[in-house]
Amino acid sequence: MKNIALLLLLLVSFSSVKAQNKTQEKKINYFVEAAATTFSLDASKTKELLDARNVYVTKFMSINKEGKAGTLSVADKKAQLNEVNNDFNAAFYSITGKTAAESKPFFDRMRNELKGV
Repeated sequence: MKNIALLLLLLVSFSSVKAQNKTQEKKINYFVEAAATTFSLDASKTKELLDARNVYVTKFMSINKEGKAGTLSVADKKAQLNEVNNDFNAAFYSITGKTAAESKPFFDRMRNELKGV
């Protein structure tokens, strides 16, 4: 009986992790497709943005995980998240050829839309 309970627990935890990754993948793809449409990106720029967004989300989630585990102080977590955000924003501006001010409406829209994805 204990083995069955353990197996079910492992199955549930594995499926929730897999579902979380699929959710993040959907959000990444949604963001990149919206940016490609909004800023008329060609295929190579879209691929570049997809790679940059994947790196951003991976680092962001890793930092949050470390923060929840208690291995990062609040100040360190904030500093690392700011660095990751700044790196992604710089890549985004370079890829799209837009400034921060020109990109702000897009980021505001994505912040709201990605909650529903």
